[in-house]
Amino acid sequence: MGRLDGKVCVITGAAGGQGKVCVERFSQEGAKILASDIAIDAGEALAKRCANRGDFHYVAGDVTEESTLQSIVDDAVKKFGRIDVLFNNHGAMVGSPFLEHSMEELDLVLNVNVRATFRLTQLVAQRMANQGDGGSIINNSSTGGIIGFPDMSGYGMSKAGVAQLARSLANDLKEHKIRVNAICPGAIDTPMPHKYLEKFADKKMEIWRAMEEAHLVGRLGEPEEVINLVLFLASDESTFMNGAVIPIDGGYTAV
Repeated sequence: MGRLDGKVCVITGAAGGQGKVCVERFSQEGAKILASDIAIDAGEALAKRCANRGDFHYVAGDVTEESTLQSIVDDAVKKFGRIDVLFNNHGAMVGSPFLEHSMEELDLVLNVNVRATFRLTQLVAQRMANQGDGGSIINNSSTGGIIGFPDMSGYGMSKAGVAQLARSLANDLKEHKIRVNAICPGAIDTPMPHKYLEKFADKKMEIWRAMEEAHLVGRLGEPEEVINLVLFLASDESTFMNGAVIPIDGGYTAV
């Protein structure tokens, strides 16, 4: 018997490093999955990660567009009849010195990280409230939402908003037995940090080593290590967890 047997789980950012692992692990634990990402052709590859492809559905679209968010919720209900878990895993990262930070960059991180998370959570929570038997919502924040990193003011502000949203919604949704928590990963070895470091060219490896050494465990995290926590929060094992903002960062924030 799986830890998520019978639960309908919505996973955004599903085609990314953590998203792919989440789809596979949730499927192994018996979940029915509605996965979403901006890539149009990612659905087939993600479906292959599922133990039962009949329990998988993919929605391609931009989470900054209302039509995409509506489709995610509507398709989940149409395909599976309900929603039990939402993992807000989508995200955008921008690193710019504050004095050079453009409003276009700011709009990107706020629209993707904060506004889309707020609105999708609202749509899903409305469905959960109507179902009447609770649910679990997990926001993917960042250590950058807890402490300050240089050249990451807009990104850090957006991720702090994602963390605070979890705390606020834990209060707002308690009467509906909907739990809302946030995870704050440190640097995880996924395509996102590699893409971010491309702009530093010949200093890329030097910065990578510095990132590793900044974590007390001496390395970056693996996506599986983050998804272990997400799986716990999605399952009934975490029913006493609500409004928590949880670092999973190899000791980075303990320094």
